[in-house]
Amino acid sequence: MRKVMASPLRHRTGVQQSFYVFLFISLACSYNIDLEHPLVFQGPSSSFFGYSVLEHFHDNTRWIIVGAPKANSSYSSSVRSPGAVYKCRVHSNPERRCTEMDLGRGNKPRESCGKTCQGDRDDEWMGVSLARQDRASGKILACAHRWKNVYYDSEHILPHGYCSIIPPTLQGRTIPLIPCYE
Repeated sequence: MRKVMASPLRHRTGVQQSFYVFLFISLACSYNIDLEHPLVFQGPSSSFFGYSVLEHFHDNTRWIIVGAPKANSSYSSSVRSPGAVYKCRVHSNPERRCTEMDLGRGNKPRESCGKTCQGDRDDEWMGVSLARQDRASGKILACAHRWKNVYYDSEHILPHGYCSIIPPTLQGRTIPLIPCYE
């Protein structure tokens, strides 16, 4: 009786293993990366460069927007590790250089952002998340989820998060957005 029961069980296990192998191969083949001609961009060490990546297209130019949430920003040198967002041109960039974007935030570690708001930018992780409007000439949203509001200049710290709305040209004035405060 045991020999009769063991045979269907082995057959079922073999079919199941074959299914898993087929599933693994189909998943591996469906993810297409160009291994022959990769584009490799590098940023500052220990900055988490590449934590978030976004493809952007404007005026017949392709860009890769890269978040580096632990970077020291050259535009905010007095702020401790605020993070940064970089733009990297895809074509006509043989050195594969990326340029830090000026989000217009200035060099102040703390600044007033409303009647009951005193923003703390140290370790805010700018560039931890990136999003883009899904249309031609769409704007980009770069966020720092660890930006804090020191409420009424006391020990009450509210982690609201901060975002910058970047124009499609990747130049000019950005628009601030504090989602949990406004």
